[in-house]
Amino acid sequence: MRLGSLSCNFGQDHVQEGKMHFSKLEDSPMFRQQIQCLEESAETIREKSLKFYKGCRKYTEGLGEEYDKDIAFASAIETFGGGHNDPICVALGGPDMMKLAIALREIGMYKEVLRSEVECMLNDRLLHFVNVDLQDVKEARKHFDKANVIYDQAREKFLS
Repeated sequence: MRLGSLSCNFGQDHVQEGKMHFSKLEDSPMFRQQIQCLEESAETIREKSLKFYKGCRKYTEGLGEEYDKDIAFASAIETFGGGHNDPICVALGGPDMMKLAIALREIGMYKEVLRSEVECMLNDRLLHFVNVDLQDVKEARKHFDKANVIYDQAREKFLS
């Protein structure tokens, strides 16, 4: 990865440690500006991800409610037109109503599967991304600031 004069060395051993080491690190106003820009980008991504997460939550809640309504309606149809031996139910279209009830139950099942997949594939991953991955950006900044203070102290000690 290359950002201006900044190059990151992502060796296998560094990735396993969970840290990234820079092969060449020059502290300069431009470097600090790049850090600030990256932090702002991370914050923008965080805000957008949280909005997307909230939208996904509303969608999954809506799918759950729709599933319940589909099943309730299918049950009502089965109750009304479910008697195959009842001539009145047959005359009112009971067998056709049963097909509709079966279709509604299948649609409800697919909505429940969709809700489950959105929950697992989007909601959980977005929340992890916001709470863990983007938090690492803040931790990296804290680590940089701490290392910078130590470096400044060592430089002052060396120069005096």
